[in-house]
Amino acid sequence: MTRWLLLLLPLLSACGWMWDQPKVRPFREAPLQVQVAPERVRFGENLNLEVRTGLKPEGGFADNPYAFTDGELVRGKVLYRSFCAICHGLSGEGDGRVIPLGMPKPRSFLDPGVKAMPEGYFYFAATNGFGRMLSYKSRIPERERWLIAHYIKRCLLEEACPLEVINAEVY
Repeated sequence: MTRWLLLLLPLLSACGWMWDQPKVRPFREAPLQVQVAPERVRFGENLNLEVRTGLKPEGGFADNPYAFTDGELVRGKVLYRSFCAICHGLSGEGDGRVIPLGMPKPRSFLDPGVKAMPEGYFYFAATNGFGRMLSYKSRIPERERWLIAHYIKRCLLEEACPLEVINAEVY
């Protein structure tokens, strides 16, 4: 036993004391400022569940808490075509590109039961998933999910879309 200790002694003597080793001092100001997204929840913030979940406290789906401009609808169109049109189709009829490949057809947005729903319904579905649809909560920020819901309601269902959005070429 003492032989092993004598063999390890030179290795242990090379370590030095932990408090004498160079290190970064904690609790000093960071050299780079961290940019936080505005929709990110900070510790201690008051959470508005209606905005976060798309549900009213008394039950039912919430109305859109954001006031989007007509110019932002073009971004809503881009987001819809990027994330939703693959299954729901460009006009929301449930005839997306993956349907002929064997994916089950989703419910059409033009169905009277879906058409009467507020924007919170579409936000809730995008946040939590619906049927075979996966959740987009980790993929699309909160405000942009509301923007997609606004685009679906205003442009696909109410057909009150501005001409600049209709004529915008998005990929």
